[in-house]
Amino acid sequence: MRGKIKLKRFLKEAKERDYSFLLLCHHNADPDSLGSAIAFSRYLHKLGLEYRIGVAQSVSSYAKRLLNFAPVEKNPYVKEDVVVIFDTSSLEQLEPVKIPKKDGKFVIVIDHHVEKENPIKGDIAVIDSSRTSTAEIVWELLKYLNFYDEIAARAILAGIVTDTANFRFANARTFKTVGEIQALFNIPMGEIYNLIAPVSDEALDIAKRMAILKACQRMEIKKVGKYLIALSKVSAYESLACKVFLQLGADIAVVGSEKKGVRISARAKESLVKKGLHLGRLMEKIGPIIEGSGGGHSGAAGANGKKNLEDGIRFLVDELEKFLKSCP
Repeated sequence: MRGKIKLKRFLKEAKERDYSFLLLCHHNADPDSLGSAIAFSRYLHKLGLEYRIGVAQSVSSYAKRLLNFAPVEKNPYVKEDVVVIFDTSSLEQLEPVKIPKKDGKFVIVIDHHVEKENPIKGDIAVIDSSRTSTAEIVWELLKYLNFYDEIAARAILAGIVTDTANFRFANARTFKTVGEIQALFNIPMGEIYNLIAPVSDEALDIAKRMAILKACQRMEIKKVGKYLIALSKVSAYESLACKVFLQLGADIAVVGSEKKGVRISARAKESLVKKGLHLGRLMEKIGPIIEGSGGGHSGAAGANGKKNLEDGIRFLVDELEKFLKSCP
């Protein structure tokens, strides 16, 4: 794994110099990002180093129970010597958090996404796109550092389960990692599924239902051969709307939002992923169009930017139509 030797050496130096750390997660932090940060923080705690965990804007409903493992600050001001960025392919995903460029901050990037257009430039980068989650990479790092901790293991399992969509996108290495963790700690998977169950209140539940109903009301359907693309716009819960559209019968769902910037979310049926569709790569191309960044998995991906929602969706739909026309 690239960068792990440099990281081990740096952590030894950090202990000697008593560096402070900010562990930073992307906006609407999911269990993969937040779980990875929590797991890594456990090692820093063992070293006796000062650290904080920060998220940009918010924590997703699926990750809120992880907050029982560690305190988390929203939109932290960066004052630490070292910033470690988890599961985040571009600086736009950290807004409004700003990493000072002139204060000599040491930046470490740990991720399973590869951003080609405008990657975060870290002094150390531990990136492995063959992994299905950043949590798996953190597990390998902790193994390399000979550190094993049950809370870290639970946080890592939470990240793996959610980022693989309950193992739908898992591969042999994913199951190897899970097997190693279970061999050491024998954590009931039912407890992990409870850990990542969404936390919501009545008002939030109503807001979700309203968003989904509005998405359905505004839905446009494009037929390409025997395939259906469902398109819509909402002010929130884009990925949830995509999921519902697939359940309703769409082969691909694309939902956009222009509230507080531009967001585009997309999902596709696994049958199309098996035929070669990769939404994450398409979202990478959309990033520059909406003045932001994009990425994700083959069957579920997203992009965030500043403007040009219509242009971004139009480009995505054109690419999807080309792909579908080539499918049997």
